[in-house]
Amino acid sequence: MLKPEIEAALNSQLNMEQTAAHEYLAMAAFFEQQSLGGFAGFMRAQSTEETEHAMRIFKHLFARGGSVSIGAIAAPRGGYDSAMGVFEAARDREQANTASIHELYRLAGAADDPATQIMLHWFIEEQVEEEQWCAEALSLLEMVGDNRSALLMLDKRYGMKAG
Repeated sequence: MLKPEIEAALNSQLNMEQTAAHEYLAMAAFFEQQSLGGFAGFMRAQSTEETEHAMRIFKHLFARGGSVSIGAIAAPRGGYDSAMGVFEAARDREQANTASIHELYRLAGAADDPATQIMLHWFIEEQVEEEQWCAEALSLLEMVGDNRSALLMLDKRYGMKAG
């Protein structure tokens, strides 16, 4: 059985994952409007992945006898000014998500909840990957600067990553 503070923290993380999914969808829309379909596809895939993360928490809550409390999701930021701006926002989102997961892990340890800690191991490893792709994209975008041909090459590259 989940302790109330763990249940509340898991529900908060579930909401954070859904918020991230919503934000990535808005980022995909920005890229579609810029005719950068590769980046758009990549961000749509990220949105789907964040929803899958939320569902891992959803399932864990029920498996442990808890309940799910679906919170409101604020409208995502709009009006990005560049691909760099989008990926900077993605980096900030992932860093906040990492900090939240690490805090949840510490809370689960303090509450003597090894089952939740074990479930969170997957998230901790996943966040390393999430922050890595953000850092890589930002580094590449910094390299290309204002070179639109290079931006189109990166767009194609990220489209291939999206599957």
